[in-house]
Amino acid sequence: MSAVRLPKIPAAVARKGAIPAALLAALASPLAYTTLERWEGNVLQVYSDNLAGGLPTWCAGQTQGPAPGPVGTRLTSDYCTEVNKATLLEYGFAVLGCVSWDYLTARRLIGLTIFAVNVGKAGACGSQAVRQINAGNVLAGCNLIARTPDGRPNWSTANGVYVPGLQNRRQGERVLCRDGA
Repeated sequence: MSAVRLPKIPAAVARKGAIPAALLAALASPLAYTTLERWEGNVLQVYSDNLAGGLPTWCAGQTQGPAPGPVGTRLTSDYCTEVNKATLLEYGFAVLGCVSWDYLTARRLIGLTIFAVNVGKAGACGSQAVRQINAGNVLAGCNLIARTPDGRPNWSTANGVYVPGLQNRRQGERVLCRDGA
């Protein structure tokens, strides 16, 4: 297994100025880490993710970059801890780059980061939820993580099939996002 490299702060985020300490601390908090593991699991081996079309996946849902070995490769808890920290920073930096900091709280950043881990950076940043939050409609934006404007489940399908577990996750992300709204 190769060493895990922590992501650098992207230029788009750096241009916004110094990241508020509370937001940066949120990405490294026990709440962020336990929430990531709750929804992604923490599998100490490389496995084929059925919901992602068999994509090699490891630790808490990591799929980016080369896998640390072929499917079946066992991993250490320490290795996955480092991978999961890097995942939270990578996706958290993406959220910091696309969401107005004026509307972010620590818990909202965690909720949006966990959402981005699952739907992708582009999916989260291009979502109606983020557009509404950036427009100052924080409550409506947070609600859009889990429900469409007409009340149907949002972001809750895999391969075109509704997955109740994804809707449960969206509800959890929504609750974190609404904190303080």
